[in-house]
Formats: sequence, structure tokens, C-alpha cells
Amino acid sequence: MKTVKTYLIRKPEDINEVISMSERYPERAIEVEISETIELTAKQYNYICKNPFEDYNFLTGKGGYKDGYLQVIELTCKGKQPLYANPEGSSYCRYLGIKVED
Repeated sequence: MKTVKTYLIRKPEDINEVISMSERYPERAIEVEISETIELTAKQYNYICKNPFEDYNFLTGKGGYKDGYLQVIELTCKGKQPLYANPEGSSYCRYLGIKVED
């Protein structure tokens, strides 16, 4: 089981809000389980960072809790920090976070 500590921001406007809130409230970060990792192109990654409310087929029906852990999808792109999305069964980034250091 692969986990990460993140503060998931509910319905963020963009990645800047996620970064700002994560830096402002690191104590709100929790350990979550990475249920899947999806490699994105730079174009896809940048688009998600600017448009987390868009529909993304690869998120549909994922997220939520399993065996006591919140499940997230790790979105990676070469040279960029991973994003952690919990769509709560939807097809958009209902919750979005970045790794928070201890």
C-alpha cells in the first residue's frame, strides 16, 4: 500500500489555491492511500491545474474510502510535482492536493 500525506482542498479554483492552502494549513494534512497512478502529458497536467472542475473520464467512479483509508488518484507528469485527486465518484477533481512534508 502506497500512501502520501496531503491536505485535500474541496473544489479548488486552481492549483494556486491548493498550494496556498497547503502551505497555510500543513497541520490539516492527512495520510491517504494512492489507489492508482496516472501519467499525464505536460499539456494535460497544466490543464488540470487550471481547470480542476472539468470532466476527466479517467477519474469517473474513483476515490472515496476503502478499508479505512481515503483513496486518491496520483496524477504525475515528468518534472512536475504529483497531484492527488479524490473525485468522490465524480469525474472532476472534487478534492485536490499536493504532498505536504512532515
